[in-house]
Amino acid sequence: MDLAFKCEAMKTASIKYVSAYLPENVVFNQQIEDKISLNGKGINHGLLEKLFGSYTRRVASDGTQVSDLASEAGRVVISANKDVVIDLLIFAAASSDLIEPATANIVQAKLGLTCPVMDIKNACNSFVSAIQVSSAFIESGMYENILIVCGEKLGEVINYSPLNNEDFKRYISGYSLGDAGAAMLVGTGGSDIIYQKFRTWGEHWRLCTVEGGGSMAYRDDSKYYFQSDSGRLKTIFRDQAPEFLNECLNEAGWKRGDIDCVVSHQISSTTTDQIAGCIGIPASKFVNTFAKYGNTAAATIPLALNEAIEIGKLKKGDRLVLLGLGAGVSLSVQLVEW
Repeated sequence: MDLAFKCEAMKTASIKYVSAYLPENVVFNQQIEDKISLNGKGINHGLLEKLFGSYTRRVASDGTQVSDLASEAGRVVISANKDVVIDLLIFAAASSDLIEPATANIVQAKLGLTCPVMDIKNACNSFVSAIQVSSAFIESGMYENILIVCGEKLGEVINYSPLNNEDFKRYISGYSLGDAGAAMLVGTGGSDIIYQKFRTWGEHWRLCTVEGGGSMAYRDDSKYYFQSDSGRLKTIFRDQAPEFLNECLNEAGWKRGDIDCVVSHQISSTTTDQIAGCIGIPASKFVNTFAKYGNTAAATIPLALNEAIEIGKLKKGDRLVLLGLGAGVSLSVQLVEW
């Protein structure tokens, strides 16, 4: 009887509010293409649209910090939830203001909060990892309301001067990167997070890296650029995602036909179509933001989720799938009853 009582009394973590912040500066593909110098020459206009399907992305000004993007999104959440006391602040992004201390400390100061803070870093899955950690804290009773914030300013890791064609192939994914901020309030009494599962294949960590800034290449300026083997990454996601999602849906008791909306990470405008084809969920149920914003790393999922809410693609009572794809390589599935 004691066990049954505890199960009935257990809290269910939920998403209470989502916001996003986009820098005002809109950059078009041609402007990116004009900055690229390959063997001392430019590249043809239209190449990035052909490769990625992107048209524009948002780029923060030089003086803007990662913490500024996160704080702008966080202020929206705080303003809309004035009666809520934030117990914990988590900064979750691939980017950061600096190595030490945690960027969350800087965001805390900018937002005027007094709660404990921490950073969570897991490449493009940083934000969804923070949702999982927050859920555990909420359901344990340790905290009641957790603010997750994200800021991605990615221009500094783009190499516009590849030395040769091999360099160009390694760095080309960087030309799709964009900047954004996002925030989410996790607590109880909102849209319930009913299932979460993560899986990682660490043997593939070399496929997508920014090596500079850590012990591997701390003072090597040539290592501070985003590089990836996009083809191999896509193959791994294509091979692993369908089986993983099927496993998650079976464990949660969901059927594909029950799903109303899918918000996934996006590395090209065709990502959602490719995932839809692999996992057997209609592409019309996905939220595709890549053409407008590019790859905004860990901000991609909350940014797309915010858009789904604003355009009415996600409604109360809908069944939502958050599908994370991250370097490392990692996959995540989170099921939410909106």
